[in-house]
Amino acid sequence: MTPKSAKKQHSAKKPDRNRQKPIPNRGDVNAGGGRRYDNKRPSNHGQTAAATGKTAPKHPQNGYFIWGRHAVFAALANPDRRIQQLYVAADIADTLETEIGRLDQQRQNDIPTPQMIERARLDGIGGAGEKAVHQGMAAAVWPLDPPHLDDFLAELAAKQGITAIPDSASPVRVLLLDQLSDPRNVGAIMRSARAFGVAGLITTFRNAAEENGVLARTASGALDHIPLIRVVNLARAIEQLQDNGFLVAGLAGDGDVEVSALAAHQRLVIMLGAEGSGLRRLSRDRCDMLVRININDDAESLNVSNAAAIALYAASLY
Repeated sequence: MTPKSAKKQHSAKKPDRNRQKPIPNRGDVNAGGGRRYDNKRPSNHGQTAAATGKTAPKHPQNGYFIWGRHAVFAALANPDRRIQQLYVAADIADTLETEIGRLDQQRQNDIPTPQMIERARLDGIGGAGEKAVHQGMAAAVWPLDPPHLDDFLAELAAKQGITAIPDSASPVRVLLLDQLSDPRNVGAIMRSARAFGVAGLITTFRNAAEENGVLARTASGALDHIPLIRVVNLARAIEQLQDNGFLVAGLAGDGDVEVSALAAHQRLVIMLGAEGSGLRRLSRDRCDMLVRININDDAESLNVSNAAAIALYAASLY
C-alpha cells in the first residue's frame, strides 16, 4: 500500500462534519442569517465531568451564572439584563437560536455569541459542590440594578393614572420581605409572585438574600420579570407605602384575622418574616394588621414560600 492510498483510507474514516456545522452569524445574508456559535458539537458530548477532565466555565467577573431554560430565556428577554456570555449544549442550540430570534433587533445585537459547551461542564456552575440543573443552557450575567422605591411607586401611579385609592382601579399587590436571607425561599416567593401578578418585591440591602444563580433558578424566570427593590430602612419603606395608600398586612402565626381578610383590600402590601423568627417586633408594630394562616394544631409552621403563595392566592380573590 502506497502512502497516498493510506492517506485516502484514513480520510474515509473521518466523520461527516457537514452534520455538525456551526450556525452562521445572524445578519450575514450570504450565510443565511443564522447565529454563529463559537464551537462545534464536542466530540466528548455526553460524558461526565470526571471523564472529560474539564471544569465548569470560569466564574463571571462581578457577576454570576444563571442556568435553566426559563431563567435564561427571561434574562434574554429583559432589556435591563446585561449578559456577559451564553453557554449552550449542542443538542439544544437550535432552541436557544429560536428564542433569540423572537427578540427585537436591538436586543439581539446586545446578546453575545453563544458558546458551545459539554453538558458535564455546566454541572459545576451552581457552586457549593452541588450539581446545577441547567438543562444544557446557562448565561454569565451582571446583577440587575435595583429600582428605587420612589421610582417604583411613581411608575405604579403612572400605569394606573392615579395618585390615591380609586375603588375602580385594579388591585395592586406588593411583597415586603423582612430579613429573608435564603435565596431558595426568596426565589420560590418570586415565582409565586409572578404567578399572582405581584407588582414588585421589596427587601433590604443588608440581612437579605443576594441576587445569585440559586435565587434566579428557583425563581424560574421571575427575577427578570418582577422588580426587586432594595431599601436601607424597612420601617421608612413601610411608612412610604402607607403614605401611598397601601395597607400593610404582616403574616404571623398569632395574627388577629384570618388570611382570607386580604381579599378585601385594593392596594395591599404583604410582609413576610424570616424562617423561624418571623417578623421582627418593630416590623410587626408598623403593620396595619396581622393575619394568620390556620393550620393543624400538630403542625408547627409553614415554609415561608408556601405561606406567601397561600396569602397571594387569598389576596387574588379581591
